[in-house]
Amino acid sequence: MLSDRFRQDKDPEINMTPMLDVVFILLIFFIVSTNFVQQSAVEIHRPYASTATRVDGSPIIVTLDTTGRVYFESKEIDIYYLPGKLQQIVTQTPKIKLLIVADTNCPTGVTIKVLDIAKKAGISYSSVASESD
Repeated sequence: MLSDRFRQDKDPEINMTPMLDVVFILLIFFIVSTNFVQQSAVEIHRPYASTATRVDGSPIIVTLDTTGRVYFESKEIDIYYLPGKLQQIVTQTPKIKLLIVADTNCPTGVTIKVLDIAKKAGISYSSVASESD
């Protein structure tokens, strides 16, 4: 009798439920912790320049639309708050670059003002984005 109790007539099974639970938890963790790159929601028509060159690295992007509104990191910001934001970034990353993505019809005065603010904040390399061949 005792020997019948320990005898296994059927094949051993592997329970997959705990493994599936772990896989789903890992999937949820990676979905929640992933940073998604957002393109700017502002439609910009960049000016054409035949001598345009690429900017290496990952610069700070300031976008200017046709009416001269300023967007910092894809969020509209008042131009008077821009110096504080740029100075804060410069203290954390001293050799950061600035890329201004200005619309073709953006007032030139706004673009010059943003370049001036960047220079005063301590950003030594600023450029304006353009279209090229």
